[in-house]
Amino acid sequence: MNGSSPHPKPFALPEYTRALVKFVHEGVGRLMEAKDAVWAMIPRAEPTETIPITQNTMPSGEVVQNNPVVMEAKFEFTYEDFCSCNIDELAVQMDSAADQNLSVVMPHFFNVLSRSSQAAGTVFEAGGRPFSFEVFLESLQKMNMEFDKDGKPEFPKLIVNPELAKQIQALPPITSEQQKLLDDLVDRKRKEFNARRRDRNLR
Repeated sequence: MNGSSPHPKPFALPEYTRALVKFVHEGVGRLMEAKDAVWAMIPRAEPTETIPITQNTMPSGEVVQNNPVVMEAKFEFTYEDFCSCNIDELAVQMDSAADQNLSVVMPHFFNVLSRSSQAAGTVFEAGGRPFSFEVFLESLQKMNMEFDKDGKPEFPKLIVNPELAKQIQALPPITSEQQKLLDDLVDRKRKEFNARRRDRNLR
């Protein structure tokens, strides 16, 4: 009959295809989170049909534009893998897809972070000095600090390479003098935070 809707192919099982796509999509996403701690910390947006170009206007007036990035992963199966329902090979391909996606999205993330930090004036250069309490304190002075409803500081998360992480873990406990310097900085940041919040409320 002309004009009639097309019938599904004989023996077609579209629900199986949908289940497989969902399994692979969610599985690759979980593998990406397991492989990269930074990626795991980034909040996930709700699915959308379009991805807009984002723009952030800094206090200096500089506009930082961020274009969408495309993640593509290549799956390679042999005819024998399909015939034998080789689940092990599917796991290998999903693991490879996670690596392929991370190799695209993480450089993009750090590029956006770098450009935004430069424009906001929050970049801190240690000048080749090894990480220390003094270096950490100087870096905090460059940042806006957030506080919870009880006024407790929410210190920024440090994203470092494994070697620097070992150096940080090996640092001695801070002294009473260093604690006093940190407390003074936190008090000043709390006042700045409250001033910003009052300014937003007035607007």
